[in-house]
Amino acid sequence: MTIIGIGSGRGAPGVTTAAMLLARCVSRTSFVVEADLSGGVLATRYGLGREPGLASLAATGLVEPGDWRLHAQDAGGVGVLVGPDAPVSARALWRRAEEPLTRSLDATDALVIADLGRLGDHIPMLDSMRMVILVARPFAADLVTLTHWTRALWRPTCLPHVGVVLVGDGDYHPNEVAAAVGVDVIGTLPLDPRAAAAIASAGAHPAAERSRLVRAAGDVAASVDSLVRIIEREAVVRR
Repeated sequence: MTIIGIGSGRGAPGVTTAAMLLARCVSRTSFVVEADLSGGVLATRYGLGREPGLASLAATGLVEPGDWRLHAQDAGGVGVLVGPDAPVSARALWRRAEEPLTRSLDATDALVIADLGRLGDHIPMLDSMRMVILVARPFAADLVTLTHWTRALWRPTCLPHVGVVLVGDGDYHPNEVAAAVGVDVIGTLPLDPRAAAAIASAGAHPAAERSRLVRAAGDVAASVDSLVRIIEREAVVRR
């Protein structure tokens, strides 16, 4: 299937929340993989165990495309492959098992959404991703960082699309951000800590489900879904 990454170049604009919302709202079967080398937070956030998850997948691999479900846990209605919470352990896992993990995840029957956290010197699975989404606030400092990252990431031979999701209000309109950074602004998410916290705690609060955050996430997910389908069709044509 398709692997897409979601991360930030600066600060903490809500990458994990955006990844979880995208997985909840996208029309196709999907799940979230903790690929943050700073350590995962989903087990703590949702009261999950450390296994099954990425470690068990790395140990056993996939036999059938749907076998990822044997290693996923439920986080508020979203399937997640939890990673180690300690940075040292997270880096060690990906250093040791990135190749087999990437091969397994690339062979699944679902859309893989890799939560990359704040981007650094190494980005797990980058060469196998079809798209990277950068999450940012619309302020000048963030735009400078975005410009550097979009130039560093965009490689048409293996990463055909880099896009931006903006969080909250700021100094710049999405059209201004797109023009300044040189990539598409896929959509915007309102800054709504209360709704984000409610979704993170259980994912089933009626008020949160009706929030502007969830409605906006649906629009972003629809745009991402359309882009992924275009990218997948182009990949078939190139074969």
